[in-house]
Amino acid sequence: MNGERIIDAESRQYILERFRGELVEPVTIDIFTSRLAAPGANLDYTNFTLQFIRELAELADGKIIVREYSLNDQEARERDVKMSPTVHIGWDKGYLIEYMGAPAGYEASAFIDTIIQVSQNKSGLAKTSELLLKYVNRPVTIMCFVTPSCPYCPQQVLLDNRIAIAAKGVVKAVCVEAEENMELSNRWRVRSVPQQVINDDPDSITIGVQPESQFVKQVLEYGTDPDTLKKAMQEYENAIKEATKLVDNPDHPVILTDDNFEEAIKKYPLLVVDCWAEWCQPCKMIAPIIEDMAQEYQGKIVFGKLDTDNNPLTANKYRIRSIPTLLIFKNGELVDQIVGAMPRAQLEPKIVRHLENSEPV
Repeated sequence: MNGERIIDAESRQYILERFRGELVEPVTIDIFTSRLAAPGANLDYTNFTLQFIRELAELADGKIIVREYSLNDQEARERDVKMSPTVHIGWDKGYLIEYMGAPAGYEASAFIDTIIQVSQNKSGLAKTSELLLKYVNRPVTIMCFVTPSCPYCPQQVLLDNRIAIAAKGVVKAVCVEAEENMELSNRWRVRSVPQQVINDDPDSITIGVQPESQFVKQVLEYGTDPDTLKKAMQEYENAIKEATKLVDNPDHPVILTDDNFEEAIKKYPLLVVDCWAEWCQPCKMIAPIIEDMAQEYQGKIVFGKLDTDNNPLTANKYRIRSIPTLLIFKNGELVDQIVGAMPRAQLEPKIVRHLENSEPV
């Protein structure tokens, strides 16, 4: 790369702030490469991947550990890695997250988000999705074909990776850079991205970003036997009913709907409503922050989540035009709105300042 940095100064500062505020446990990233100038060696992509990940490690204050392997090493053979570059995230902890090809272009954002989720040992999925995935008892491999120029692909890749985090050691998420893996792309007749394939089954193919709940259920169908699937779906229905109850003093975000929204703003003296949608990538960035703050501020602030797609009456009433948007209600009155995703270090003070003169929850 001629000594030039891949990550520009503004992006470096943004990533630095995120890593400082959100990385918890160290994350091991394994890079498998070939340095042979032979057809298929992908030297440009390999060099990019090595430098990009090394630069990320520089910003992580020791919390990203990079291990570099050759395709000829025993580790590569044991993991059946044959393509350069291939990247594994968190395999030392049992997570099965793989990138076949460089995490370039738009894919870089999902790559960074995945590192953070692995560091936190949290999937960032809805609780109901995590409930379903705990029933997966058969190996599942999700292949997602992407290109660096596709702005939608990172949303699906991150969903796949989060599923692999929730179903640790059972679900494998593989991000396949289509242009670097033409033989595989041709085999699966990839014409539009993102394209997903589950367990090499042509009938499983989906194209485009999939809704979380729908895709999790599809993964569940491949990863469970019929009796287990029936049990999982029954528990899921029960959990949905339970999740929409407006409990006293919750330590988690309550689920808000058109039916219970007005009751919620009257019940809770200080209520922060996270307006989101499944397709919204920035929404998923702040979801774990909301989860953590709901627990840490139990008894002082109640957090709620409103799916704007499924609850259009409330979304229209409060003129939600951009998500994520946080609506802050104090004693039943809307007192503030926070629009857009941001690191916790920036978001938390904007919320906590409303604690002044607030009644206990």
